[in-house]
Amino acid sequence: MTLLRSIAIYFVTFLWALVFWSMMLVPMIIAGCLPAERRRHWVRVMLLKFGRGTVRVMWRPFFKVDYRDRTGGIREPGIVVANHRSAIDAFLVSMPDLSMAQTVNDWPFRVPILGWVAKMAGYLNITNWDYETLNARSRSVLGIGDMIVSYPEGTRSESPKMNPFRSGAFRVAMDMKLPIYMLCIAGDQFMPDRKFRFREFRDLKVHFLGPIPADEVQRYATAYALKMKVFRIMTEELASMDAELENERQL
Repeated sequence: MTLLRSIAIYFVTFLWALVFWSMMLVPMIIAGCLPAERRRHWVRVMLLKFGRGTVRVMWRPFFKVDYRDRTGGIREPGIVVANHRSAIDAFLVSMPDLSMAQTVNDWPFRVPILGWVAKMAGYLNITNWDYETLNARSRSVLGIGDMIVSYPEGTRSESPKMNPFRSGAFRVAMDMKLPIYMLCIAGDQFMPDRKFRFREFRDLKVHFLGPIPADEVQRYATAYALKMKVFRIMTEELASMDAELENERQL
């Protein structure tokens, strides 16, 4: 049964991608004629709509997502730190309904179509760019009112336990005087695994926390101290979310 559902979710996702991006072909051509930052913004908006449609509509027969916004409605441009258990996190970060540039490793840029769209959207290459380039491109994203979403673990954990955080995103936040938001995603550690197999299907929780205000970010002596603070907050929140999910499954 799990195998059949895995085939089904990939099939409907492929069909949805085909339909959505066919409809977006003309808007993409128009966006290509805009100035660089305006073009990147509109492609990010299209990706946001694609991600939300995937999670809210196409994946709903397979699992549901309990999303809670605990930011108090604050939307000042800043950095969104997300934990990373699964490949579908790239879709789940659309839940706050914010236009965001994702930080990604180099390999997605080499994937046909996906890499082209990622480049069009101005996604941030944390593998091949030096810090100065990353900083400059981050300023461009934030300058147009969009957010940056970062996965400081660097790779999927496939576990309720987070991998250690890298410091890059926190250094950018301190240098640019930015607030930090936290997006906690629980329940998807095997949806799918590293071989893109869905070992299970279960309902998920996504909580949007923060922000840590820019002035508080500035009070930390180092990016290490800041990242450890964020790591502790997210660890506690994720433990609570995982416990809630387990209790709900046993009801």
